[in-house]
Amino acid sequence: MKQLIIFVFLLQFSLVLSAQEYLISGTVSDSQTGETLIGANVLYGEGMGTVTNFDGTYKISVPKGDYNLIVSYVGYTKIEKKVSITANTTVNFKMNSEVIDEVIVVADMARQRETPVAFTNILPAQISEELAGKDLPLILNSTPGVYATQQGGGDGDARITIRGFSQNNVGVMIDGIPVNDMENGWVYWSNWFGLDAIQRDMQVQRGLGISKLALPSVGGTINIITKGIDSKQGGSVKQSMDNNGKLQTTVGYTSGLLKNGFGITVAGSYKNGGTYIDETGTKGYFYYFKIDKRWGKHITSLNGFGAPQQHDQRSYKRSIAAYDLDYARELGIDVDAKDDVTGKYLYRPEVNDKGIGYNQHWGVLKRDRYDANAPEEVQNQKINEYHKPQFSIRDTWSVNDKLFIANTAYMSLGKGGGISTKSSIKNNQFIKDPDDPYNTNYLNYGQINFQDIYNTNTKPTIGSPFNLNDTIYQMIDKNYSDTKYFSANYLVENHNEHNWFGFLSSFDYKASSLLAFSGGIDLRSYKGIHYQSVYDLMGGDYAVDRADTRIGDSTQNMYAKEYMKKEGDKIYYYDEGNVRYGGAFGQVEYKTGLLTTFLNLSAAYTGYMKKSIFDQVQSDWKNTPSFTIKGGANYNMNETMNVFVNLGYLSKVRPFKYFYREFSTDFVENTDNEKVKAIELGYSFHSSKISANVNGYYTRWENKPVNPIRAKADGEDVEGIIPGMDARHTGVELDFAYNVLHNLKVQGIVSLGDWIWDKKVDNVEMFPTEGDRDVAVDTISFDTRGIHVGDAAQTQLGASIRYEPIKGLYFSARSTYFARYYSDYTAENSADEDGNPIDSWIIPTYNLVDLHTGYSFSFDSFAKVKFNLRGSITNLFDVAYISDAVNNSTYTQKQFTDFDAKSAEVFFGAPRRYIVSLKMTF
Repeated sequence: MKQLIIFVFLLQFSLVLSAQEYLISGTVSDSQTGETLIGANVLYGEGMGTVTNFDGTYKISVPKGDYNLIVSYVGYTKIEKKVSITANTTVNFKMNSEVIDEVIVVADMARQRETPVAFTNILPAQISEELAGKDLPLILNSTPGVYATQQGGGDGDARITIRGFSQNNVGVMIDGIPVNDMENGWVYWSNWFGLDAIQRDMQVQRGLGISKLALPSVGGTINIITKGIDSKQGGSVKQSMDNNGKLQTTVGYTSGLLKNGFGITVAGSYKNGGTYIDETGTKGYFYYFKIDKRWGKHITSLNGFGAPQQHDQRSYKRSIAAYDLDYARELGIDVDAKDDVTGKYLYRPEVNDKGIGYNQHWGVLKRDRYDANAPEEVQNQKINEYHKPQFSIRDTWSVNDKLFIANTAYMSLGKGGGISTKSSIKNNQFIKDPDDPYNTNYLNYGQINFQDIYNTNTKPTIGSPFNLNDTIYQMIDKNYSDTKYFSANYLVENHNEHNWFGFLSSFDYKASSLLAFSGGIDLRSYKGIHYQSVYDLMGGDYAVDRADTRIGDSTQNMYAKEYMKKEGDKIYYYDEGNVRYGGAFGQVEYKTGLLTTFLNLSAAYTGYMKKSIFDQVQSDWKNTPSFTIKGGANYNMNETMNVFVNLGYLSKVRPFKYFYREFSTDFVENTDNEKVKAIELGYSFHSSKISANVNGYYTRWENKPVNPIRAKADGEDVEGIIPGMDARHTGVELDFAYNVLHNLKVQGIVSLGDWIWDKKVDNVEMFPTEGDRDVAVDTISFDTRGIHVGDAAQTQLGASIRYEPIKGLYFSARSTYFARYYSDYTAENSADEDGNPIDSWIIPTYNLVDLHTGYSFSFDSFAKVKFNLRGSITNLFDVAYISDAVNNSTYTQKQFTDFDAKSAEVFFGAPRRYIVSLKMTF
């Protein structure tokens, strides 16, 4: 009996063990966008399984054993995966759409385990959690090889480098449409501040990338995809606020695909407030609309967006001691040393220790100085105001299961510019304030004396002040009565407007299951309109246009009546920059189960023509051919590992400004194309727990244009055109993600670069900037071989951790470390006293930690409404750090050329900052 009882007990115990169930859980999402899929079927047996809930997650309880999981969703390719369950297991699925995504195709987005390039997807969830009210490029510091800063700190003034290549050599596209400026290649992020509200996906391709278009993507390509007909129906309202008083309100709605085939997406945003920089306010609006219509095998989309804005700027760097004397001491600058004879400080500027938010571009002004009760207002010297709406219409046609055709017409209409100060007496020089002990255009507290400027401008023009001779002043009084007030200093606006029209047409043809072809044309027409106008006469009635000093007119003509200008009048320069571009491209792709290869060839003609409206002259059209050839291969070694290689050669037309002398329609002599050669190797590992990517690159850039040399010869201003520079950029990049638990994720990045200049330049001819500009008066030679490229950190380390203790609540922290940032410098000033090449000053390394948290919740009475409360602290430990620097600057109050900290002018990065937001989604 005893044995029977034991047998029965063991039998029951074994049955219990065999019946013990384990949890299979995970997320089902779109493989390209990362968007979770609601209502996807997850089955593990005939009729047994579940569907994903509102956040795309699922849970299944099963006994120990082997299972075949089957995941299906309308419009997506079914996935089957065999799993062996012996414990709780996380299995995530990324599904591929069966429908051709017209925007993904047109924008040339890369795909994992297929596209042989190094790339990173920045998903909307990461942007929502970590952007924290910053400019969009700053979130890309979590990407290997990227260095992004806020520069002077003005809202929207961010810039980005990839692999050491500046922003005008990084291609940026929105829905497949290029947005880099057609004249200089730059991207002004203040024009796109609301994009995060309607962004569906963002991808950074490092290196030459896979775009078929002729983009300036030497360093990389940034693709931004907006929401549309393929998105889920819903809307949102979001309010955010930071500790600098910046408020931003954002609303958006997407209809998804309606029964009549239409889809509508609209969004809007408003921001207002300040930054950590003294007296730098911002105010702007963002609007966006997209109307899609699916008819038959076509989808037609009408799209428009823009961001009219105005923000104050801090445009110019200052010496380290101007911001912080203690920080300068830590860097070895002897700011306490004095001259034995004069007793003046040797290495300390007159304006010093003002704090990292110091901004020299403002002052206070009472416009009615005779009214004691008149308000005293802050007057800014540097203000940017701009509106650059972009509109497009696109038709995509899935002709059949083999052929896909897309046509896009677009236009961009930019209007606005930057406000700054100007003098009627000498360009950009203030009348000296006799009460200023340092005899500068600043008061002794380091701000502009706008009150003195205003008071001077509101005096009648009698006599000959400001060092003008009596004859000239008699000319002024002859044309204007003595009751008119002459503005010695005033505000101007430098207008940079454009009208840009483009057309893109492409096809994709799948010849077989192995072979595909694509090609198309890219046409662009651009007119940039640049002029200066009188913005604010600061109490006076007229100003004098000193354009004669540029074009060589006589002093008599200079003060003729037509040069007496009032507010709104155009002065100094009025030019047009015209660009015509026509290109064609073709690509062949071969893909088997394991191997994907591609070969791309593009060719184009770029035409430049410059017109001077004031001088009524224009250059001829100069048309320059260019081409690109690139290819690559990806091989999937097994289900988890793949390797890739890509290489390419670019013959790239120089930007517009390098074809002309400044303020002239004359072409410079050397306008040969830039040449870029690149090769890259990579390896990737992806599993349910861990994913990692490592790649190495080599890029050689030849004949890179740089700004003209400006110097003095026998006391005369001279300039010379450098024929072109060579550089070599090599490096290794690593990024990884590890799912420690289903609710705990760790990520990391490593980027180690070695970017150097590689050219010796002999006998650059120097010409006078005025007078006879055709006879050289001097030559300059220099050697940059082996000198490191400046203005970006060549070492980057990063790590992040995200923990979700309960559903809807998360905590995350991200640490980013930058080192080996060589200060920016000019090539001709890259040698020591003996003429030997010398590296620029390296700024101190720094590490920033950001903390983010958020909680998602809903109420039973509003089950379909979801709330997201988020908070972020950036620069958690309030680290004081230099983010941007120029060495051996000629613009500091005390000038040195010793390649050290005292010789540099810098911007400090942002201090600790707090931001909170509440978002309602429905």
